[in-house]
Amino acid sequence: MSKLQWPLDKIFITQSFGANPATYRPFGLKGHDGIDLRTRFIDSPLGRRYVTAVADGVMEEIRHDIKGYGIHIRHRLDTGELVIYGHLTKPYVSPKQRVKAGQRIGLSGNTGFSSAPHLHLEIRPRDEPKNNGYAGAVDPKPYFYPIK
Repeated sequence: MSKLQWPLDKIFITQSFGANPATYRPFGLKGHDGIDLRTRFIDSPLGRRYVTAVADGVMEEIRHDIKGYGIHIRHRLDTGELVIYGHLTKPYVSPKQRVKAGQRIGLSGNTGFSSAPHLHLEIRPRDEPKNNGYAGAVDPKPYFYPIK
């Protein structure tokens, strides 16, 4: 699989995969099941940044979960992985919509189980067991180009 594009124009990881096990134990997880990307910068004081598709694929679902990911998009990549973009303010896509890498799909925010604006980014490979302690998620960082 080729490397994925980062979904934000500025990349700063605020919480890594597997971090803070005690926080995520109530969700049945061994730790954080993705990575959190900072969205509040001097040019975005409310923490709202445009989120773009990491690769070509289809938007499977847009959900609003008040106790978890908040407003989030589930994106099935053409290569089979499921990508979850969480804590959005607003989605710009619809279920079953086909998207291209780099296409604007939403606006980041602070919805759901979130203490500050950020983007939760999660990858679930199709063949990863759901009982891996992270609901089928794996560390997303190796899927992406190195952070500059």
